[in-house]
Amino acid sequence: MNIYYNCTYVGSEHRSETTQKAKHIAEDILVDPIRGLELVDPVQFTALATEYINLIHDQIYVNAVRTGEPRHLATSQGFTWGPGLFPMAVSHTTGLIAATYEALTNNCTSGSLSSGLHHASYGRGCGFCTFNGLAAAALYAVTAFNATRVLVLDFDAHSGGGTWNIIQRTMPDNVVQIDVTTSRFDSWTPTGESILMYSDVEDYRQSIREAIEYAKTLKPFDFVIYNGGMDPINDGVTEEVISYRERAVREFIGDTPAIFALAGGYTWGGQTYEDITAWHRMTLNTWAQNVKTDSKKGQ
Repeated sequence: MNIYYNCTYVGSEHRSETTQKAKHIAEDILVDPIRGLELVDPVQFTALATEYINLIHDQIYVNAVRTGEPRHLATSQGFTWGPGLFPMAVSHTTGLIAATYEALTNNCTSGSLSSGLHHASYGRGCGFCTFNGLAAAALYAVTAFNATRVLVLDFDAHSGGGTWNIIQRTMPDNVVQIDVTTSRFDSWTPTGESILMYSDVEDYRQSIREAIEYAKTLKPFDFVIYNGGMDPINDGVTEEVISYRERAVREFIGDTPAIFALAGGYTWGGQTYEDITAWHRMTLNTWAQNVKTDSKKGQ
């Protein structure tokens, strides 16, 4: 399975988990390879990713990220602006466009070491998210591959209001968003088949189970985009429950073409980059090995 990454992912002058952790994860994979997973440079998809960024975001905002002006827009995601910000943000979308091409061309699964996506809305960044690669990948699937049923499965700790904002502007009839969150940050109001579920830490396993069972009633989907945030662990969800979540998601996806992004995972609360890397390897291991689990396992 191809997983996309290059050094531009960490090329921003701003230093934070969102802009740096991909390098730690990639280096860890090189030292301790995951069977069935290959790191691939998505650079050939950069121009295409830029095209889709321009389709889902306001041009004034895109130009602000590129040039630094107006500064309030360029830094609306919460980063210090520098000339490396624009190529960094584009690269995270580039990886997801490459993964989408791989998954829908070859009827398989793929992914990218991308973060900083789902809070970015049409006209601005938010919550460490600059360009919304999830929405770009969904639109690419709809327009280039004629996907009529796309599922965005967002299990980051925070709501994906930016993704919903762009979906409603560009492809409301094609994309369903299912969002399980432990925080009300960037909340959104569902319509149609889409749902937003708030979960207490203690009920998180059950919330994931219910969300996936609901998604099963909506199938078939042509394509699934999974935003696999590990920041519920920062909120107190156990690694064992997150491991269950990753297996349950992979089992649900089955043979449907699908991609994943890494999303949140932070050093808050005394965690380290080694911890964050280990968390995200749960997703990588599960997808690379095509691990499936009985739906009742770990309940």
